[in-house]
Amino acid sequence: MALDRPHELLKPVKRRFIALTFFLGLLVELIPLPAGSTRWLPDLIGLVLLYWVINQPRRVGVGTAFFVGLIADVATAGLFGQHALAYSLTAYFALKRQRQLVMFTLGQQALAVGGLLFANQLIMMLARLLTGSAFIGFSYFLPPVIGILLWPLLTKLLLLPYRQHTA
Repeated sequence: MALDRPHELLKPVKRRFIALTFFLGLLVELIPLPAGSTRWLPDLIGLVLLYWVINQPRRVGVGTAFFVGLIADVATAGLFGQHALAYSLTAYFALKRQRQLVMFTLGQQALAVGGLLFANQLIMMLARLLTGSAFIGFSYFLPPVIGILLWPLLTKLLLLPYRQHTA
């Protein structure tokens, strides 16, 4: 976090608000879209999870990531445990460098989150390949690029409720 960045992240975040953001991310993931458009959409649940792991590590950690991953597995009817494994590992990687990540500017954070999203996609692809699925193609790795672009917007949106209280 830069020195000129507001102190909203120091305020306590209500668990209900965190749960609401996960629920909204899940709802967005479940919106039926045309077949070709889902190839470039980022994993919104993963983005929200990384936001909370980086900014509220005492409230959201690897256990929460695993639980949210199981819910995502059930909701998307994918390979059971695939999201749970990927979210748990990326949350662990983010927690290992959490103190550094909060010191980064928003652009630097976006690049670091992009690497974590890429790792998330790679873990899910490996899980599918180990169970006998075919290689989807390299377009499977486009969503982390879109996630990098969405990171600043997501950060600003999730800080809005805390900025309104300071006015």
